[in-house]
Amino acid sequence: MSLCRLIVMLPIVFLFVMAGSGSAQDRAILYSKGVTTKMEWSVQPLRFTTSPRVPYDKLVRTTDYFVRIAPRRFILTEKNEVQESAVLSTKPLVFVTTPESIRGRNLLEIYEDIGYEAADIIRWQRDEDMVAVVFRFPDPITVAPTQDGNLPADWNKKVFVPTWANIFTLFTKLAERAAIDPTRKIGDEFSPVRTFFRSEAERQFVLSYPNEGRRRIQATSYDGLKATGGADWTYRKLLEEKLSLFAHFRGTGLTQNVVLDPDNLHPEAGLLEFVGPNTKVMDLTEVAIVHLGRLVIDTSTQPLPKGK
Repeated sequence: MSLCRLIVMLPIVFLFVMAGSGSAQDRAILYSKGVTTKMEWSVQPLRFTTSPRVPYDKLVRTTDYFVRIAPRRFILTEKNEVQESAVLSTKPLVFVTTPESIRGRNLLEIYEDIGYEAADIIRWQRDEDMVAVVFRFPDPITVAPTQDGNLPADWNKKVFVPTWANIFTLFTKLAERAAIDPTRKIGDEFSPVRTFFRSEAERQFVLSYPNEGRRRIQATSYDGLKATGGADWTYRKLLEEKLSLFAHFRGTGLTQNVVLDPDNLHPEAGLLEFVGPNTKVMDLTEVAIVHLGRLVIDTSTQPLPKGK
């Protein structure tokens, strides 16, 4: 069900993005460190939702800078200082896009374009103050062109296009180094430094999973795997739990806007997607944190204002 259809079903629903300061188009830079002139070219257009957006087919992968969308409360203190515990992701790998990919988009449009489902936007993102962490990965982490799963020896110091082939290999690499922690409760998947499994059998399941099964997972929809169950669904669910590979993952390096394109009829459309090593925000030598505001959802039985 699309967000638009959800709105029609409610009595009257108001969705709007509130900026933390200034006008609706003026976004504050809450924190910065080591920002170069080159990085400023990427950051400044994000401060205004009126900045010209870059069409999907004009986005380029040649970039030194990336962006991660995150709740402000997990990144900054009340004084807008970086929290000691702040990390880019709750997993050892972090999914990011480019600053150009979100240029000219308001917060709701960003949510949609990075693949949030309508129900999740309403359930989890409403009233959540959000920031864009624009950064350059610290040296010696660099972008690798590999897309076929044949990763270089220093794979843990590379940023990749998250193709299915690359993801399968990365999951195996992480499983080889994984910790075994049977004390972890179901649902507690916070592991920003090292992947973990609750048993050695679970880890071996991932390490020994056959290529035939991987091909089925790649060729079958998330809902189809879930409905069928079995080993393929178990492996797919582990990808979601350990790597944050959610139902909308395409495996092409492009995100899917599941609100506007729920049936994936436009596979050529989407924001650029990368996956790289998770990093503490304090360890980033070049970073700017831009306030995106919050998505406010409210209901009313009163008539809409004239012209709305």
